[in-house]
Amino acid sequence: MADVIEIFTLGRLIVDLYADQLHTPLAEVKSFSKYLGGSAANTAFGLARLGARVGLISRVGPDEFGEFLLARLQKEGVDTSMVAVDPKYPTGLAFASIFPPGDSKVLFYRKPCADTHLTVDDIDMDKLRQAKILSIAATALCESPSREAVFAALEEHRLAGGLNVIDVDWRPMLWDDPHAARIYYRMALKMADIVIANEAELAMAGESSDPQTAAANLLRLGVRQVVAKRGSQGVMLFGDGGPLFVPAIKVQVMNTLGAGDGFGAAYNYGLLQGWDPERTLRFANAAGAIVVTRHSCSEAMPTLEEVEELLARTS
Repeated sequence: MADVIEIFTLGRLIVDLYADQLHTPLAEVKSFSKYLGGSAANTAFGLARLGARVGLISRVGPDEFGEFLLARLQKEGVDTSMVAVDPKYPTGLAFASIFPPGDSKVLFYRKPCADTHLTVDDIDMDKLRQAKILSIAATALCESPSREAVFAALEEHRLAGGLNVIDVDWRPMLWDDPHAARIYYRMALKMADIVIANEAELAMAGESSDPQTAAANLLRLGVRQVVAKRGSQGVMLFGDGGPLFVPAIKVQVMNTLGAGDGFGAAYNYGLLQGWDPERTLRFANAAGAIVVTRHSCSEAMPTLEEVEELLARTS
């Protein structure tokens, strides 16, 4: 009997095309490197690198990009039994220009695309109920039918006694109506145990530019923990085990894209191990720091040994 999957991620699964020329606008880029991408996919990839038994819930298109993504996930050890091949819509793409050490610029080709057409029927609820954690990348809320799939998965997993983690993953350019976005986010967050967000995401989800106030607003919805990623200013935790603060690890930055997904993968890994909040925060912080020193998102994800080595050097 195959090992039970201990964590599923749900959400974006796309192809990332990252500029090979740094500090170059997309209009002037001459070549790109192709990687597996999308927040949920990157997180699953990172968890597999760390040694977790992880599966992804998403869709790819009926095209060669979809074949590439499925093959790459399977090679890394991610369970793809709930990655459906959409009969109609293509695999999504993201083109990125990279300007280290600052933020990069991303151009999405997603309307329409396969992963937003994930349906409730794509989800094997029996397998999901056996998982300890369901980790949602919340851009899956931006369109139907993936929106309904998110709500169904969160509800079913909570009823089964599992832990629900939501990465806010706020991409305003993917929403037609920001007012609707707040409504759907609030509905999902009420079914979350743990929320992970960067500064802009926390301000949106918690409806305040002050991290402490935003976190308090989320905790009032029933969230148990709020993890606030603050880049070079470190990371904060509110709620169970908090308040806690862990400073950033100083590294040479190449690409900030994917740092949050590396952090999220490592934080979920710590939850699976039953570590205390401070150990989990420090571990996740180190994983994110490693990712920013590398070119891609998914392929930049560190191994368990790499994270432990960085922690040993910087503690």
